[in-house]
Amino acid sequence: MINPILGPIAVIAPSSAFDPDKLAVGLAMAREQGLDVQPLPNLLDPVRTLAHSDAHRAAQLIEALTSDRYGAVWMVRGGYGLTRILDRLDGVSLPPRPILGFSDVTALFAALHPRGVGPLIHAPMPHSLASNDAESQAHLWDLVAGRPTAPMSGTEWVAGEADGPLVGGNLTMLATLCGTPWQLDASGSILVLEDVGEYPYRLDRALQQISSAGGFDGVAGIALGEFSNCWAPEGADWTLDDVLLDHLGPLGVPIVADLPIGHGTRNLAFVWGETARLHQGTLR
Repeated sequence: MINPILGPIAVIAPSSAFDPDKLAVGLAMAREQGLDVQPLPNLLDPVRTLAHSDAHRAAQLIEALTSDRYGAVWMVRGGYGLTRILDRLDGVSLPPRPILGFSDVTALFAALHPRGVGPLIHAPMPHSLASNDAESQAHLWDLVAGRPTAPMSGTEWVAGEADGPLVGGNLTMLATLCGTPWQLDASGSILVLEDVGEYPYRLDRALQQISSAGGFDGVAGIALGEFSNCWAPEGADWTLDDVLLDHLGPLGVPIVADLPIGHGTRNLAFVWGETARLHQGTLR
């Protein structure tokens, strides 16, 4: 649980370009819940696939994270772009405030987590909020209001019980951070992994990169969300589950899969660094 978000929420677009109509729908849904969402001006002036230039997106990210006008920050969408501007946060004093997002925002969370910034909330974003199911929406509203949220149910792949801080998110982004100053240290933690639209061989490569970089060293448990549109080739005598277990099974830690976290309609929010427990197919 976090304290209720009461102040104005800065809405920024530090990653990919977006559909203004989808953003408007998401903001309207948030306002119906009594949230004071305030998009920063001039969010969209696309540069290739990005929402704006690096300089503009970085400046708005810093403004949202530091200005006294805002009590929280919510990203419009993910996609790609934050790794281009993470270094611009070096040396910037960042006060504590809730930051919400997922997907590309995984990179930002990995960079901010060691600095004690947050709370960092892996959560649906306005651009796709209307496509999330009712449970995911209600879960998000409960969390930002400071109300208790229900445990998540999945499938137990490797039995056991694990306790530790909950960290992680998009698998591809975590692999991208390997060898950079922002590589995630998940030792002692329950590591969440999810992805979308990746061929299994690419996920195999990402898992191997994290493993080779020591990214799985000392993890307490693995919490697998959804891997949307990540199917094995037609006629293959193996599945994506085989690829995941090939890398994660030998870690010898509890693994729960099929959790409602990811890029599909189900995306239940969680707080980075909050102590969690894996047990008998649940994450609580």
